[in-house]
Amino acid sequence: MSPLKVAVVGASGKVGCLLINQLNSNSSFSTPLAIVRTQDQVDHFKNKVRVDASLTDIENASVSEIADAINGYDAVVFSAGAGGKGIGRIFTVDLDGCIKVVEACEKAGVKRFIVVSALKAEERDFWCNIKGLREYYIAKRSADREVRDSKLDYTILQPGSLELNKGTGLLQPLNRLEEKASVNYSINREDVASFIVQSLLHPDATVKKTISLVNGDEPIETFIQGL
Repeated sequence: MSPLKVAVVGASGKVGCLLINQLNSNSSFSTPLAIVRTQDQVDHFKNKVRVDASLTDIENASVSEIADAINGYDAVVFSAGAGGKGIGRIFTVDLDGCIKVVEACEKAGVKRFIVVSALKAEERDFWCNIKGLREYYIAKRSADREVRDSKLDYTILQPGSLELNKGTGLLQPLNRLEEKASVNYSINREDVASFIVQSLLHPDATVKKTISLVNGDEPIETFIQGL
């Protein structure tokens, strides 16, 4: 099988950077495309990381412009986020940015789409009283629903509280998820990136699924086999 060509929207984010590096070091993938919003970021990815890069600001680019950037790729990963830069950007990046990329995938004929969402986004009772995160969850929940209604071979990943520790390669089985409530359902960003890679390599197990991701005691490979 030919190496997969993957474009990463939000490649300059913490999960996005980790993912780009993992894709770039894995022979199952061609050189990945980092989709970023500033020329400095383009220069960084091209000159320092040694991957392809596209200056495509999803907040302001049209669907057609985004489609042009991803044309010819096998899969798109959406890992962009407002990053605490105001409610307005939550809706232009996490919500409408995601929707625009979905529409661009449909326009460009890119069927495989993976989005990094948030744990329990569908459970309003879980997040409606979390101070400072209500708008974020509204955006994620709405974006996830648009993804499910699309024509794409999607996977919605819903990680818990994101940590910066080194990845463990271990996830919590879904039937024991609530055991991790006391640690805010935490997961290392590196493990999220690793799971994205495995989702791309195992579409039969992950397409058309919404998957909760929390660190636990089960190897990622075993976790995927049980989906």
